[in-house]
Amino acid sequence: MRRRSHASSSSKPQPKPKILCLGMSYPDVEAQLTAERFRADILQHPTASPERVVECVLRSVLTEMDGRDLARCLAMEQLHNVEAYTCSQEQGAVYDTTKHLSANFNRGSFIKSLQKAFGEGIRFRQIVLDYFWIPQGTWVMAHWSKSFFQQTLPQLVDLLEQDEDGDSDATSNRS
Repeated sequence: MRRRSHASSSSKPQPKPKILCLGMSYPDVEAQLTAERFRADILQHPTASPERVVECVLRSVLTEMDGRDLARCLAMEQLHNVEAYTCSQEQGAVYDTTKHLSANFNRGSFIKSLQKAFGEGIRFRQIVLDYFWIPQGTWVMAHWSKSFFQQTLPQLVDLLEQDEDGDSDATSNRS
């Protein structure tokens, strides 16, 4: 879903749009370096970038999965001028608590947990469910509950930004 851009008449900078990525993680590289007892100066890429993330994976600072997620978040933030937020149940690294929620989005209390972590008024321009493939069998039963489809998905619609007409992206961009 794409949002229409609206010109702002005020001179103060507008906050960046937020994107929620379910099933992804946002590792904190500096905290992970400290936890793994690495010196911060071992990295050739000093600033946050996909290249730095690749280096972290090659040096075993981050797992491939956490590196993949962080590289995608950083690229999205840099290329589209947005803020990425993530939610997963992963425990492979130290995660940035200002950008990542460790939670099960199948639980009926997920939205309350999300708002507690990121603020009651949090709104997202886009919400992405990051699964390219889903294993068959018991994984599906353990990871997809009725409450995800009956409670969480409908409640997520309420967290989408509203356009000038009061419609969310979910309703205003349907063809």
